[in-house]
Order: sequence, then C-alpha cells, then structure tokens
Amino acid sequence: GDPCGQPFKNTRTTIGCTATTSIAMTMEDYDAAFGGLAKRFRDMDGWEARQETPPAAYLHISKPGWLDHNLNGIHFETYVMEGQLQAGYVPVCLHCERGFPKQREFMKLFTERAKAKIEQWQGYKVLGPKGCSACEVWVPLGPSVEKTIEALANELLRLQQLTPLIDETIADVMQSTG
Repeated sequence: GDPCGQPFKNTRTTIGCTATTSIAMTMEDYDAAFGGLAKRFRDMDGWEARQETPPAAYLHISKPGWLDHNLNGIHFETYVMEGQLQAGYVPVCLHCERGFPKQREFMKLFTERAKAKIEQWQGYKVLGPKGCSACEVWVPLGPSVEKTIEALANELLRLQQLTPLIDETIADVMQSTG
C-alpha cells in the first residue's frame, strides 16, 4: 500500500507508453540513482529533498514552510520499491499528511483551487479532498534507470508549478480559526 495506508489499486492512471522493465534494473540501481535525483532538487534555491535513512529509492521534495521535516507534512513524493519494479509503474504524488496541523482544511481548499489545473495534465488523477493524496500520476518504468529518473524529475518539476497555490493555501488555512 502507499504511505497514507491506502492499498494500491490494480487500475493505474499513467502517462506515456506501456511500461517495459529490464531484468537488469534492480532496487540497488534505483537506490543509487535517487541520491542524484535528491541532489538535483536540493540544489534548487528554496527547496528541500529528504530521503529515508539509509537513503533508498524514496524521495520527498518540499519547501521549508510545508512542515515536512519528519516526512509527514506537505510534499511531492516518488519512490521505487519491489512492487513498482514488478508493476512497471512508479507514483509521483502530492501529499498532505497528518504532520501538517490543518490537513483536512488544506486538502479541501487546495483540491477546490487546484483541481481544474491538475486535471489538464495528462495522466494525473485528483484524489483529494479525502485522505492525504491530493493528486498522483503513474509513470512507466523507462528502458533504463536513467530514463526513469528523468521522467520522474519531469513530473516533480510539473508539480512544482503548484507551489504558489500550495503556499497560498497554507497561508489561508493557517490564518483561519477552527
């Protein structure tokens, strides 16, 4: 299941072509490649990238005000685990988890504000306002680890377009009472 505790469904909203995997691509290959992906986002001004300890093919991208210091606030997330290698698809998501003090309020307001924009993006599915996933897309594994990492980076960059709306929604829900 995903980190929000919801089991993955067999139906996937995906982008691109049919996924093909190579026997040569292993978890160790992705674990190493995710370090470079994390660095790419850490090097961007004002962005944070977090991995679990020890670092693996699991990544959170966030801004300092998104309260994701403990991997449980607002963040963009992607990961490759054995299940993704077997399925041939990797998720890229926007989450607002329980570590954010007004999770329900954020999810409701953000979904209202961002739904039309997100629905214009090929393969994206809006999942909010319930739960912790605002939206997701399933990216097919590429013919190489490098091609997959590049496709994931492109989707994380696409999600960064939502930053002004995320920041505005955070400000609005944190100022509200209740």
